[in-house]
Amino acid sequence: MATSPRRLIVSVDLDREIGTIDRRIFGHFIEHGGRCIYGGVFEPGSPLSDERGFRTDVLEAMRRLGVPVLRWPGGNFASCYHWEDGIGPREQRPARFNLAWRAFEPNTFGTEEFLAYCEALSTERVRCEPYICLNTGSGTLDEAAHWVEYCNVDAAKLPTHYALLRGRNGHPAPHGVRLWGIGNESYGSWQVGSSSAEAYAHKCRQYAYFMRAVDPSIQLIAVGADIPAWDEAVLRLAGDSFDYLSIHQYHGQEDYLATVGAAAFVEQRLRLLGEEIDQAMPGLRRKEPISIAMDEWNANDLAWGVAETIPEVSAQEGEYFEVSEQEFALKDALFAAGVFHALFRECRHVKMANVAQMVNFLGVLRTRPDGLLRTPLYHVFDLYANHSGPVAVPTRIEAREGAVPSFTAEDRREPQPRYVGLRAPFVRFSLRGVPFVDAQATLAADRRTLFVAMINYHPDEAFEVELDAGRRMAPGVAQVVELNGQDMHTPNTFERPDVTRLAYRTVPAPVQHYRLPAHSATVLELPL
Repeated sequence: MATSPRRLIVSVDLDREIGTIDRRIFGHFIEHGGRCIYGGVFEPGSPLSDERGFRTDVLEAMRRLGVPVLRWPGGNFASCYHWEDGIGPREQRPARFNLAWRAFEPNTFGTEEFLAYCEALSTERVRCEPYICLNTGSGTLDEAAHWVEYCNVDAAKLPTHYALLRGRNGHPAPHGVRLWGIGNESYGSWQVGSSSAEAYAHKCRQYAYFMRAVDPSIQLIAVGADIPAWDEAVLRLAGDSFDYLSIHQYHGQEDYLATVGAAAFVEQRLRLLGEEIDQAMPGLRRKEPISIAMDEWNANDLAWGVAETIPEVSAQEGEYFEVSEQEFALKDALFAAGVFHALFRECRHVKMANVAQMVNFLGVLRTRPDGLLRTPLYHVFDLYANHSGPVAVPTRIEAREGAVPSFTAEDRREPQPRYVGLRAPFVRFSLRGVPFVDAQATLAADRRTLFVAMINYHPDEAFEVELDAGRRMAPGVAQVVELNGQDMHTPNTFERPDVTRLAYRTVPAPVQHYRLPAHSATVLELPL
């Protein structure tokens, strides 16, 4: 005998605002690892590529999402990348052995290709802003300042060597790159040129000072480690010199509840870093607050989970390294949905996020010579990037009877390598009382549309939701967009591309009750 679904109340306070959501939280990341660049975004000679070598199917798919910011060239790859290898005529560029990924790097995709790709991704609705990550491992301060000079100095006003070199390479006008990352994961022993927090902070201050001597308008992202000891030292010693502090979050396991519950852990870590920044601010000589850039995050990483390994192959067909091309399932998409709720709620601090990666190498898209696959992560970006507003409003969940049903999520992954100069491994979590239903509402800029995003993490049970948004709900038509799938573990593949997908329908407004299906994420677009 079927039982009636348990009833919950989702209350939205339209008289208060949490803050403004920066669209940069829907950012992406491409790195020279696996087939992300070569065979992903860039495949000269393919019938699916344009005259520049850009895969047009990838461009079309990503333009639908609206990519506000794209990070490049790494990641780990950046820690030993010398940017001058990737400019000038392609046939004259030196091929290198990349230490970070132990792979052959032809350097046929470099600075000009990346900046042209950002322009190609841009639409009338959303401009794609380039974010360049510097080599602070094997690179030098001069090299970093010269890269800023190459990209941003106007040769007509200041005819310096690198500004004129840009013109000889076909782009006389400055590129105007504003976002620059001062290194990547410098705390990690897997990184070329890793260091202690104090040594990194000293380097960060120097890089920031002299890069701004070239262009004072740039914004800088410093390396955070998601470890209070590191973050406190970098904030204290270099907090006057950068605009963002980064944090990286990778989660995902075979266990369904552990995977989706990790979104609550991500929210805890973002809140903790925000509190650290608030505590540091009074001691810094600055007026503008430091923001958080979660410039790498994903539902999994190389160390665990179901993945297909693709060998990185040299010009001599020698295998050097294997990287993962993740087969994402619904559980991974629901984790990502929870991360977006966390980003909405923490919008006062978090002003940028970049999912790692955009294509193939842990990508939201996967390609092969005859086409591409939209993974469940692509669909969750579609759901939140295209069906949310820029204003986050307080949202509360209550149960009609008793407490809101909850679960326990435990991280059972093996600890990763230790940080340099720190004893703690990557943080693991054990969370009790994670609600099965999470809701977060946003408003359109004109305050005429309310977007109520709701996630039901329960693997089997639907919930009856009563929506309370006061008396400002208007009659009319409401759109419902639902992310769901046949099950939580079966990935989208080229053979079965629609296991997890988005479904669209309309219902009469105002909506007072809604049945929230098991293992789903739903957005109600309601007129006010």
